Amino acid sequence: MEYEHWLQIETDPDIIDFCEQPIKMEMIENGKTYSSIVDMWVKYKSNEEAYIEIKYRKDLLKETVKKQIYIQEVWCQVNQIKHLIKTEDEIKLNPIKLSNLKFLIKQVKNSVNVDCSTLNIVKSHIIEKPKTFQQITNETKIEPHSLLNIICILLYEGEIKCNLDSFHIGKHLEVWK
Repeated sequence: MEYEHWLQIETDPDIIDFCEQPIKMEMIENGKTYSSIVDMWVKYKSNEEAYIEIKYRKDLLKETVKKQIYIQEVWCQVNQIKHLIKTEDEIKLNPIKLSNLKFLIKQVKNSVNVDCSTLNIVKSHIIEKPKTFQQITNETKIEPHSLLNIICILLYEGEIKCNLDSFHIGKHLEVWK
């Protein structure tokens, strides 16, 4: 589940920075020191920050987990930073989207430098109204593999939007500005 969460963080263009297990949060209660290491810290384009704890829903009922979350919540409240708890209900919500995010990461990490003129041609064909990958292929006459690479890069960088949660990346995928 943590891998699927990382995929969502890594591919979210609104997140500009993140760190896994970034800090050991400590608090003193009744003369005793308690600590917890939170799963992730994220920073958004808006400069807002948040700490995120990832747990299976069933584990939220365990006393040790309740204490861990309590420590994190108190620490975040004192430090005026948002605290979020993510469960499988949110993280594994959409198998199509998760599959697409895995493909997107692989495509972007293995991509080669893109020719600027080809990139600009593709960008000029992506408008406010959704167009399918197939439509853009037909309009630009760019080889589908190269076009797919460019679209994945533009999605990853947040320059365009798409229906990643509805269709697998391919000829039916729709993209728009």
